This record gives sequence, C-alpha cells and structure tokens, in this order.
Amino acid sequence: MDASILQFFEKIRCVPLDWVFGIFSFLGEGLTVGVIVLLLFWLLPRKTGEQLLVTAVSSAAVNAFLKDAISRPRPYVNGVVARRDIDTPLFSTRDLGDTLSCPSGHAQATSSALAAGAMIGKKIWGWVLFAALILLVCCSRMYFGVHYPTDVLLGTALGVLIAVIWHLVYRYAYNIRYFLIMGLAVLLLLTVPFYPEHDHVQMTALLAGAAFFLPMCSFLKYREPDKLWKRFLHIPLGILAAGVMFGIAYFFPEGLGFTLLKWFLLFGAGTFGATALFKLCRV
Repeated sequence: MDASILQFFEKIRCVPLDWVFGIFSFLGEGLTVGVIVLLLFWLLPRKTGEQLLVTAVSSAAVNAFLKDAISRPRPYVNGVVARRDIDTPLFSTRDLGDTLSCPSGHAQATSSALAAGAMIGKKIWGWVLFAALILLVCCSRMYFGVHYPTDVLLGTALGVLIAVIWHLVYRYAYNIRYFLIMGLAVLLLLTVPFYPEHDHVQMTALLAGAAFFLPMCSFLKYREPDKLWKRFLHIPLGILAAGVMFGIAYFFPEGLGFTLLKWFLLFGAGTFGATALFKLCRV
C-alpha cells in the first residue's frame, strides 16, 4: 500500500504541482508552525495561547525523539520512489536525515496545532480547516517522496492525541499542568545522551524551556490588555525580546550543552522575556 500510493504521486509530478505542494509543505514545517503559535501566544488570552504553545512544543519534542528511536529510512533511500529534488528559500527536500522518516514531523506539527485550535474554538469550520490542511500537508510529503503514507498517518494520529491530552489537562487539571510539562521534559532530557542528534536536542531544550519559563510568566502577574490594538503591540516587543536573545545565542560555541542552553534561553526570551516587556510597557 505504501509503495503504490507513493508511486501514484511520483507519476503526477510536474513543476506547477511542485509549487502547490511546496507551499503546503512549507506551512507544515515545524519552524513555520512554531512561529505562528508563538505569535498567537503573544496575541491571544494567556490560557489559550499557553495551551497552543505547550501542545506544539511537546508534540515537536516527542516527534524528534521518536524519529531517532525508530530510525526508519525514507522512501527514496529504500528505492521505493525517487526523491523530488527541490531546494528553494521556502521549502527543500535536501538534508532531511535519511533515517528520520517516521513519524512525519510535518504531519504531527500541523495536526497537533490545528487540532488544539479546533478544540479551543469549538467551531465546525475549524475542523473543516483542520481536515483540509492536514490532508494537503500529508500529500505534499508523499508527493516529494520523503515520507511513507504510514509515516504521515502516524504523525497525524500522534499530533491529534497530544492535542487531546493537553486539551483535557487545560480543562480538567489546569492546576497541575506545569508538573506534567516538567515531567515530560525530564523524561526526554534523560534520552538526550542516547540520541544526541540536533533536532532531538533542540526540541527537548524548547520543552525544558516551557517547563521552566511558563511558570515564571505566571509569577509576573501581568494584566492582559482589553483593547485589541494594544495586543498587536505585543508583536514588535516579542520580536525584540526573541531577537536580542537570538543575537546573543549566535555566538555560543558548538556542543551539546551549548545547544541545549541556546534553545532553552530562546524559549525563555520568546515567552518570559516578551511578557516582561509587555508588562514594562503596559500593553
């Protein structure tokens, strides 16, 4: 079944479809999803934004760990189909990691964020948007020959499962949410010595940042603005906080410990640092 579906997509490849599926592949990138979720964290009410952020970060960390643990070769490595060789500023099929096929990070990132948003919004159109976008993102990964159908199915299922779990936590166990985040972060940090690959280290550091800095945001006792225009002022302030830390982290030496520290502090700058600026500027 995997081979037949992939070979169908291989037969319909053409330049226009490269761009169509390339756009949806870009939308499913972990970085794209992460930036959108961080913007929502700055703009939305605190509880909603935090739930979306925790869902996205924990899903990404679990995905990175599973990719390394499973180590499934990609379809083009096994000769099932040829990889569609694309390298543009928006999307690329190069340098993906030949044994990081399962589960699909694009499918899991997209499904976790969209499912969380659909459950929070409680609107039918939210679920329609979820179904349409996740289908197109999954098809894009098969079109380029970088994932098996079972990879994207597992990624989608895991993304939805993680979104459901955090939705239940934020609805019925809100007071212990930070303990749960901390527990998951500790478990994944313990796996870093066994799987020191860059993506796993990076995502685990972001999750550790969530466990440490999100409770600190609560201690700030920041009063959210009631006017919409003030919320939009959060964007430049948030970019300033994250940008300053990114500039500092650029000069960090190479190495496992410094990689962990870099992404840990970047998460802190985008959350605690940004919230502190919001409070200082009274917006």
